[in-house]
Amino acid sequence: MPDNDYYEVIGVIHIHSNYSDGSKHIGEIAKIGEHAGLDFLMFSDHGTLKPLEDGHQRFYGKVAAIIGYEIEDENDENHYLAFGLDKTLEKGIDPDEYVKEVHGAGGLGIIAHPDEVRDALPQYPCFPWTRWDVKGYDGIEIWNHMSAWMESLKRINMLKMAIMPRRSLRGPTARILEKWDEIAKSRPVAGIGSTDVHAHIYRKGLIKLTIFPYKVQFRSIRTHLLLHRPFSGDIISARDQVFEAIKNCRIFVSNFRWGDARGFQFFARRKNRIFRIGETLDFSSELTLNMYSPQDADIRLIKDGRPVLTQVGRGFEIAVQSPGIYRVELYKNKRGWVYSNHIRILSKKEG
Repeated sequence: MPDNDYYEVIGVIHIHSNYSDGSKHIGEIAKIGEHAGLDFLMFSDHGTLKPLEDGHQRFYGKVAAIIGYEIEDENDENHYLAFGLDKTLEKGIDPDEYVKEVHGAGGLGIIAHPDEVRDALPQYPCFPWTRWDVKGYDGIEIWNHMSAWMESLKRINMLKMAIMPRRSLRGPTARILEKWDEIAKSRPVAGIGSTDVHAHIYRKGLIKLTIFPYKVQFRSIRTHLLLHRPFSGDIISARDQVFEAIKNCRIFVSNFRWGDARGFQFFARRKNRIFRIGETLDFSSELTLNMYSPQDADIRLIKDGRPVLTQVGRGFEIAVQSPGIYRVELYKNKRGWVYSNHIRILSKKEG
């Protein structure tokens, strides 16, 4: 029996506009997002909340535009997506300080592109997260399209990669999945999919090429949220619904390039009670894990960072044999398609 007692909304996180180093106005970008069938867009221009001051946190048609900004430390590392602030923080402060400030304000904070590794273009260095000692962040970008694209970039494939930016997406790195699973053993932390889209315009002579167009990016990595109530038509209420779902890890991430993942389900059941993605519950012998996919896929059930079930099809229902943190990965043609957040099943002693 499927679990339909929730409301799924789909959006794109980590978007840059012409308020920093993006190439289009927020209104134009929102129209593209609406045409792509998205419910919300989360903008995080570098170092500025001017879009918020100018009234761009609002609905554009059916799409909620949520405004935050991207913070970095004095070394241009430890980038952090901060939402829910009324004003920007002092520049150059330590990551520990800006994470605490966002958390203390009741906002939402997401670690951006935490494990970047690349050297193909020295003029575009990597910007990793190094301060894993910091506490209080709500989420981690487990899959960032720009980072993945840059990491796959070689001088011999630059043209192909520029023309077909989605084809390089294979899935989150093993490094960041391992880190995420490790952290999630001690506390819930949201795993986010993001585009980091800028739609950079490249010109050389008569050649003009847009790298990562918004239209293309909005049909790649998406974040799906599970809400308790229908999505509000009031922007502040809608924003708060998005924040609440992310903070509680009611999320799965998909790559639209391999199919529409709308309707994917992963949940635990004890008798007639359902426990959804993001929930924590006690282990018992009556517990089952259930997964449903809208399309056939290669399925992996991950427990404590290790695969415990692999099969092909549209779903499973299995008895839970032992406590652990469980999530699901789906693949198509060996490419990552869907990544759920965890269901945390703890022993009664742990709980």
